[in-house]
Amino acid sequence: MIRTVTLNTMDHGPVTFECPSWCIGHGWQPDGQIGRNDIAHNSVRVKAGTETDGHGWVPMLAARISWAPFAELVPVVSVEMFLGHDFSAEEISQVVAGLQTAQRRLERLAAEAIRLRGEIS
Repeated sequence: MIRTVTLNTMDHGPVTFECPSWCIGHGWQPDGQIGRNDIAHNSVRVKAGTETDGHGWVPMLAARISWAPFAELVPVVSVEMFLGHDFSAEEISQVVAGLQTAQRRLERLAAEAIRLRGEIS
């Protein structure tokens, strides 16, 4: 089933478009307060982090596939990195493990974004 959405934009009025199957919806985009080029499809967020002895859970990354169909030709991988702590030398192996998890998740997202290019007509 193809989902269509209409958002009111500041610069083009109502804009109706189709959502790809991986899009989580557009409830997060304020109706009437964005421009047409700001309309973006987002996938679910993928997160990575690590448990450390001194800091507990340390988030390292949040990423998702994103595509602004009126501004970008193909989906991109949107990445946020969070890491601003001092770690003991003993915690570094835990940090490295978290970064390796982040690497694997980013590589999978990139592969999926490349695959999704084939669905865009």
